[in-house]
Amino acid sequence: MRRIAAILCALVGALLLPPAAALAAVPAIPTVPTTTSTTVQGHAAGAVIGVARGSFAIEAPAGRMSVVNALIDSANLVTAGDFPYVYGGGHAQAGIASIGIKGPGYNGRRIGFDCSGSVAAVLAGAGVWQPTSGVPNDAGIITELLQQHLIARGAGRGATEVTLYDDPGVHIFMNVDGHFFGTSDGGGGANPAGGAGWLDDGAPDATSHVYKRYHLLLPVIEQQTTFERIFTFQTTGNASVTHGLELGSDVHVGYTQTPRGRMTAQGVS
Repeated sequence: MRRIAAILCALVGALLLPPAAALAAVPAIPTVPTTTSTTVQGHAAGAVIGVARGSFAIEAPAGRMSVVNALIDSANLVTAGDFPYVYGGGHAQAGIASIGIKGPGYNGRRIGFDCSGSVAAVLAGAGVWQPTSGVPNDAGIITELLQQHLIARGAGRGATEVTLYDDPGVHIFMNVDGHFFGTSDGGGGANPAGGAGWLDDGAPDATSHVYKRYHLLLPVIEQQTTFERIFTFQTTGNASVTHGLELGSDVHVGYTQTPRGRMTAQGVS
């Protein structure tokens, strides 16, 4: 299929920090990562798709699957990353958490997503938005998808549906096969820092009249796509980790992962 170029998330721009390709398969059901009490070590391999201050990202195709399953797997990966809410986060390159711009959650070091950045990350993982392309604000995402004839007005219906809920210029979130995903929607969510993830509160904003509804068209949902695994590695100020990294180069990354899922690169070869 053709790939297309997500309460506060308007501006585009923002330095971005990249994800990385993983090893373990992600089930095509919404999952909230379980926390452990210890930091673990791991390895990942893939192609470099972004390098920024304090982080970098790699990507590796994870096989063909339905668009809906790819959206769910992509949302699972974003949720597992435990990214906080960062204004402007995820806008410089779709699918990659970033430091964002001045606003809620911004401190010039922390990486994360805002609402439109997180929605674009999920769409990018399923090929509905071009990975690593720029991300406009929520209204811009809707406009682009309408122009590409990928969505139509109104909520989705049927056994499998995907609906975007947009309060233009204010907030956007989504429903994938009956499960809500986004940043904090005013009633809580899976991420205590207000960051992106599966929402565990029933998304009360979904019933608000201020949200316009748009659904992915059936021909889009029924297509097969290549699920792109994108993981963001933080470097905690260790510039030597990213020294010499070039976009498109194949690398192996050794990393540590905190109990909540954040990954820090220890070495790259």
